[in-house]
This record gives sequence, structure tokens and C-alpha cells, in this order.
Amino acid sequence: MQYDKTIRFGVDNFIMLDRIVQYDDKTLTAEKKFINAPAYLALEAMAQTGGLHFRKCMNFSRHAFLLSIQQSPLLRAAAFSGCATTTVVQTALTDSTAAYDISFTCEEIALESSFLFGSTEFGAQFSKDSLTTHYRELFQWLQNA
Repeated sequence: MQYDKTIRFGVDNFIMLDRIVQYDDKTLTAEKKFINAPAYLALEAMAQTGGLHFRKCMNFSRHAFLLSIQQSPLLRAAAFSGCATTTVVQTALTDSTAAYDISFTCEEIALESSFLFGSTEFGAQFSKDSLTTHYRELFQWLQNA
């Protein structure tokens, strides 16, 4: 079963997580089943997992975005399949940023990198009410999946 809530930003069902396996204040582990997925989706899954944890840390009250990736991991294959596990470990947190060490494994693939996320207040472009509700519901759904 897939989470079917769509926020109108031009892409339907672009969620690279099927379920949250484990969550606490500093870590989050999620899974996603991929079938012949383009290689860049491994990096997207890593970013979405880190972003989701950071949003939860802020009680979903701010917009989170990716600032940087240290030594960007790249897959050597054009595509991959299997049940992937992404684990984020928070290494630093301020009022507006968070740093994470993130690992992604899927079959023979193993990627690791450090990600930095920023946050900003919701504004006209990012509706606080709809996005706060969306991310709270998504987090809850993924925990119960």
C-alpha cells in the first residue's frame, strides 16, 4: 500500500520511503522497495530520509531543504532493484540546520555520505497548514506501514 496524499508541486507520489523501521531523536531507518530504479533515486532516498527526520525534529513547523552533500555518492550501475534500507544519524542540530551521516544499502549497493539540511519559515510559496499536516500524516503513515 502506498501513501497517496499528493502535495501539488508537479510530481505525484515521489516518496522514496515505504516505511519507517526505527525512529528516535537522533536516528531514523527507513525502507523502500525499488524495481529497476534509476541510480539517482538512491541519493534521493537518502535526502528524503534525512529531511523527514529533520522535519520531525522541528515538529513539522518549518520548511526543510537540502543544503549540501559531502562527497556525493554515485552508483556505478544505471539502475538497481531490491529492498533498500536508509539510515540517518544526526551529528549536529541548530535552530535552522541539521547535519547527518546517511547510509543506503540495497543488495550489493552500499553508499555513505554526510548531508546538511537547512530550514526556513513557511511562507506564501510553502503553505504552513497544508505542509505541516502533510508531513505529520506522512510520518505517521510510514511508522504504521
